[in-house]
Amino acid sequence: MFQLADIPRLLPEILLLVLALLVLGSDILERWGRTPEAQLERVKSSASLTAIGLGMVFVVALLQSGYVYQLPETAPVNFFTNLIRNLQGGGPRDDAVAGVFIADHLTMVSRLLIIGAAFLTSLLCTDVRPNAHPGEFYALIIFASLGMCLMVGANEFLLAYLAIELTSIPLYLLAGYFHNDARSAEAGLKYFLFGAISSAILLYGISLAFGAALNGVGGATNFNDLTRFDRVGAFTASGGLITLAMLFIIAGMGYKLAIVPFHGWSPDVYEGAPTPITAFISTASKAAGFILLFRLLTKTFPAIVGAPVFGDEAGGWTGVLAVLALLTVVIGNLAALPQTNVKRLLAYSSIAHAGFVVLGLLAWAAAQPFDREQGLVALLYYLIIYSLTNLGAFGALALIGHQTGGDDFDHLRGLSRRNLPLALLFTVCILSLAGIPPLGGFFAKFYIFMAGWQSGATWLVIIAVITTIISLYYYLRLLKVMFIEPAIDPTPVTMPRGIAAALSVAVVGVLVLGIFPNVILSVLERV
Repeated sequence: MFQLADIPRLLPEILLLVLALLVLGSDILERWGRTPEAQLERVKSSASLTAIGLGMVFVVALLQSGYVYQLPETAPVNFFTNLIRNLQGGGPRDDAVAGVFIADHLTMVSRLLIIGAAFLTSLLCTDVRPNAHPGEFYALIIFASLGMCLMVGANEFLLAYLAIELTSIPLYLLAGYFHNDARSAEAGLKYFLFGAISSAILLYGISLAFGAALNGVGGATNFNDLTRFDRVGAFTASGGLITLAMLFIIAGMGYKLAIVPFHGWSPDVYEGAPTPITAFISTASKAAGFILLFRLLTKTFPAIVGAPVFGDEAGGWTGVLAVLALLTVVIGNLAALPQTNVKRLLAYSSIAHAGFVVLGLLAWAAAQPFDREQGLVALLYYLIIYSLTNLGAFGALALIGHQTGGDDFDHLRGLSRRNLPLALLFTVCILSLAGIPPLGGFFAKFYIFMAGWQSGATWLVIIAVITTIISLYYYLRLLKVMFIEPAIDPTPVTMPRGIAAALSVAVVGVLVLGIFPNVILSVLERV
């Protein structure tokens, strides 16, 4: 049963809901003029309210987690110490709120990642001009963030499915927000159609798991109850049904994560959606999806983990994921080679990186609990670094596309002579995606490869390393265009303060967490 004492544990989600309604209401209730200047002020007002609100929610979530500051018991009693004490009273715990939402360390870290990504996205959107009501545009970003926060903490199938839909529907609208633009309209429609198919597949898998549970645990939908499959004989009685449920759930989530062969929507949607929204979809949405997939597989199907190896021991969900990871890293990197549009190139790059992240999930097949724990740490570290890097890369591309009128290679030519700081920021993000030391992308790949190696998927790690080397071609090709080739248009590219701040935060994060990885690893090891 839900109790009032559980409210602090759901405080970030409650604040996100209040903020979304506030942003939406401020746009509807406020009277604005129809002049271009008044419309610009309207956009800036909604953007500022969103960015400030998300920043405050991030601070609240950070204080609640206790990762930065833990209030000592001997602290003097006053308004601020009482406030912090009440916040930290809703800190990480392993028991679920009303049995459906678990606010543990994994949820805390994932919340910070999602809210931080939404905050940076709101800064990147300062150059985006929504059609008529900017409050709707920014409110959709916040609603999607709320859905993602519920996804990462879901401990029950129904909440997980509702959270996915709460995330997906705003993203469909954001991808096709500029309906007068043919590419944006196509992106929104294609994203919606593929999303609807994936939701149906996922829901069918959930129904199969529910049906299999009828044999042993009374048709439960709670992850903790379904974990008892291997203890009550349900797996023996309905082994085939459970395996089929697992396959459908992996396929449904595979569409959300753009894992091969469920990636067909990704390049077109990434290219057609507003570029800051593409950054948000490729980072926060994927991070939430991987965390939910981790909970689903490790809690619901502990009896069929299997092994990502060749031979009699192969099989289970780790074996299935190993095959998907192989296809994803190979096809993602090879398909990126001939691209001439930078957004499509980064889309295929994102597909390849999704294959790398799967290696962290494979660590659950390791024999030692320590190796499984380190696999989760590697997965989270990779998601954090990748989110910062991709937000920076797509953010720089959004600015370039807005001022040059496109996002092909020709629009990047001679960028270093048009805006050297922007070119350098973009370069750091590109090199991090390529895995060049000492940037965060290098250590993220190193840790994720180690997790895959410990799981026994030696063959997959070797192939992943080879495809990483192949990826250097198209990443370095971007640098060649920016620094060596002459600019077609010598007009300087200006960088607004909001976008400059977002890019700086992303790049500093990639540098600091790469050079000093223990800053974040010490926190992730608590998960």
